[in-house]
Amino acid sequence: MNNVEIKVNVINQLKLLRQSTFKDKLSFLDEDIQNAQRAKATEVRVTIDYYDNKVTIENNGQKLLNPQALFSIAESEWDEDVQKSESPFGMGFFSNITVSDHIDVYTGNKHIIFNVNEMIQNNKTDIEVVETDESYEGFKLVLSNFDFEQIPPSLIRERLELLGKYIHELDIYCDDKLQEKKNLTDSDGSVFSKIIETNTLKGWIALNTGFSEDLKIFYKGRLVTKLDGLYYVKGDLHINDKTLNLTSPDRKDIIRDDKYFTFQNEVRGYIKELSNNSFLHGEQKYIDSHIDAISWNADKDKLKNEMTFLVFNTEDQNDSEYLNKIALAKRKNPEIRSVNQFEVFIKSEAARQSESNHREIEIVQEVKNKAPEAEGITTWSGSEGSIGGFRAPEIDEDKIDERKGQQIDFQSEPVFWLSFDQIVEHEKKFKIAEHYKLKVIISRNKLESSILETLGKERNIVHISQLTENTLIKASISNTELSTKESRALMLLDMISRMVGFNRNIFSIGDVMVLKQTRIDVLNHTIEKIEDEFVAVHDYLNNKVYIDRTVIDNSRLRESDDEILDINDYKFLLTNLKEIVRAINLMDFDKLERPKDLYDCLIDGLALA
Repeated sequence: MNNVEIKVNVINQLKLLRQSTFKDKLSFLDEDIQNAQRAKATEVRVTIDYYDNKVTIENNGQKLLNPQALFSIAESEWDEDVQKSESPFGMGFFSNITVSDHIDVYTGNKHIIFNVNEMIQNNKTDIEVVETDESYEGFKLVLSNFDFEQIPPSLIRERLELLGKYIHELDIYCDDKLQEKKNLTDSDGSVFSKIIETNTLKGWIALNTGFSEDLKIFYKGRLVTKLDGLYYVKGDLHINDKTLNLTSPDRKDIIRDDKYFTFQNEVRGYIKELSNNSFLHGEQKYIDSHIDAISWNADKDKLKNEMTFLVFNTEDQNDSEYLNKIALAKRKNPEIRSVNQFEVFIKSEAARQSESNHREIEIVQEVKNKAPEAEGITTWSGSEGSIGGFRAPEIDEDKIDERKGQQIDFQSEPVFWLSFDQIVEHEKKFKIAEHYKLKVIISRNKLESSILETLGKERNIVHISQLTENTLIKASISNTELSTKESRALMLLDMISRMVGFNRNIFSIGDVMVLKQTRIDVLNHTIEKIEDEFVAVHDYLNNKVYIDRTVIDNSRLRESDDEILDINDYKFLLTNLKEIVRAINLMDFDKLERPKDLYDCLIDGLALA
């Protein structure tokens, strides 16, 4: 038996090597496989024995003829020259002592026993080498007392999968399973990914749905580290000797020098380009699932000039109806978070109603003279055979993308925006926008919202919450000279005034004009409009009602001021009774007791007359 010894004469340095030299606890796999390559092996087999706390690593490379070479880790404190040595053993072998305190080596007819604990505790440098009867063709390591608490089997398998993927010179097995090989530019099949091939860099990047940093750097097929500060991104990037400077001795980190910062900026550029292209050209359902990654990494200054928006022209009846249907759907199902989900909800609603023979009718008040309040939708439902019905809208999925938007000239027209989740909250606001025929953008995600918010500071676009209207109604009555029939009508209206409790005639007839003046503060714009549909105005100062002559049907009246009433006078009152009641309702009764039902009161009074 011929023993060998560690040539470094300071055991303390061995302790340091065990505790802190190797930053990556899985380095032992990388180093052992690299040694196998140098020994011209064609395969490496790793067996995990969790119950006996052992990991066995063996290769079919050259036998170790000189055991002393295994432990010659240099006499100058493991300098850079030793790392670059082509000797198949040395520094890398000692990575195994970070995970095992008892190592058995089998190669040729030699069994080498490396009891790490005994060496450190007893300051012993002799290592036992036993001659065996049987010869082992290759090189075999048995790592006993393996520290599975720090390095569970799942991490070993994950690292072997990475090594087997990109080290093409040999086959790597884990528990007899051959690890799949891939090209350096083969991605993992992610929806949004990009292939990179330059003189110093080769690989792929992809957008991730999680916040984690998962962009890996490889050197000669081995994992170096993950890049810091690049969130929501994953990928495998392979570098060469010119790309970056790596740390000694394990090459498991990158030196933060000028090369590093130049490289990091280069990679950031690729990520921004991928994020922008994904948003501009990706399918909406995938954009929705990756929106955090896109929003975090996109080049927003560049994107805002290229992207399209989900724009609704409220002057278009179809667009206005679509907005209202979104609001209705979100009231029914608050979980709807995107346009795509809304489309699916509409389709499923149509199918559900059809299956249950259920029908719904939407009753929406149509108000043309004023932007209406956002009132709830009244529904009526019934079983099959009921009178009336409403067919649920059919949305053609092929046309969804056509609604995605258009380029907008923000400088020439005011535009308002809100996020999809704010539609119910600001329904009143887009009712106002609909009334004034303003354009409305529905932001589909946080990225669009942030860009629209930025655009608001630069261009003619604001959040819809800032849209307010202040309306002033101005009324005037002119041409009060009455015809004979109109004089008789006014006489009859005087009688009606006294029937409801007034001691004077509360009516006047003439040409009534109502001007509505609305100021939209955020636009710094005032809109004036003559309201043709106003036919009666209340004068608060004189407590009097002015009725437009066009609303009075006096065709049955005789041209006479005779105070004796005939049948045509009663016909006139009954014909115009609804307008008369509407006008009286404008009056301030003050101390007078307002009849509970003006209509019934007048009918009863006319019946007595």
